[in-house]
Amino acid sequence: MCNNYIESDMKNAKDIVNLVSGDISPEEKKKVLSEVKTNEEGKELFFKMKAAWAVLSSTKTLPDYDIEKSYMDLKKQLEGKKISFYSRIKPVLKYAAIFIILTGFAIFWYLNKHQQYGLSEEFKYTSVVAEKGQISKIILPDSSIVWLNSGTTLSYNNGYSVNNRDLFLNGQAYLSVKKDRNNPLIVACNDLRVKVLGTKFDVSAYPGDDKINVVLESGSIELLQAGNDEFKYLLKPGEMAQYNARLKKIIIKNVETIDFTNWKEGYLIFKDTPMADVIERLERKFNIEVTVKNKEVYKSIFNASFKDEKLKEILDYIEYSCPIKYKLRKGDNVNKPIVELYTQTN
Repeated sequence: MCNNYIESDMKNAKDIVNLVSGDISPEEKKKVLSEVKTNEEGKELFFKMKAAWAVLSSTKTLPDYDIEKSYMDLKKQLEGKKISFYSRIKPVLKYAAIFIILTGFAIFWYLNKHQQYGLSEEFKYTSVVAEKGQISKIILPDSSIVWLNSGTTLSYNNGYSVNNRDLFLNGQAYLSVKKDRNNPLIVACNDLRVKVLGTKFDVSAYPGDDKINVVLESGSIELLQAGNDEFKYLLKPGEMAQYNARLKKIIIKNVETIDFTNWKEGYLIFKDTPMADVIERLERKFNIEVTVKNKEVYKSIFNASFKDEKLKEILDYIEYSCPIKYKLRKGDNVNKPIVELYTQTN
């Protein structure tokens, strides 16, 4: 009886590892989720490993292969050892913590603290941030993949992939969503809701922007509005929905999706882009501050395509193609670099 009990516990731990890493069939996933909900130790392990997985997958210092390999190694360890459930929890979290230390994430302190005292009621959301000047790639607990553009925050609660797939986005993200008919993924941007089953699409919803852009690359998505049951739009591949959050109106048009999605490969594409929008994107991309010396600068429309060019190269091209001059003042550890833009007549 004792051996059977231990073997059962060992299998539960392996199932949770498979669930977090996405290495599980839809039928088995449903079964394991049901067991997690009714087992407090299993639920605690699931939440902790889910948070660790998000942190590990968001770092740029570890390639996807190494992250996947760490979980495969962990599974092998579980298969080769018959130990108590509680004893297995500590090596699992310790294993994740080692990688978190290597990536330099402060969340290690948080997870290590709760490893000793158990999950707190205050630990309700996981947030992943791509700072200005960075692009981050993360793997969500349901194995969906998300790229975050500079200056973006993505959040989800502890129930993600258990009883919901709700995401909260401030900024721009490209999502490759794992299909789950019984649990659609919903991205909340202001009062706009993007509902999907399995697809690839881009959402741009930076704080302060009146317009939210949703570009569909493949599959299908449904656009909804919080508090308005009559607001429903289906988007087809190759279409972009431009939602005005202030006027509560939407415009749908056909676009070249690659122009809106290849930022994750390091591209910057401007097509008849007003200079005000160019400035905002450069500020996020390079973590700089742009000072416009006169309003004539905003009259320029910019067309160009860049791939991994440095800031000065882009500014040189703006100066060459537009009636605009610039001065670049280097920053230090405290202050951002400052770019001054002014017209050639000044």
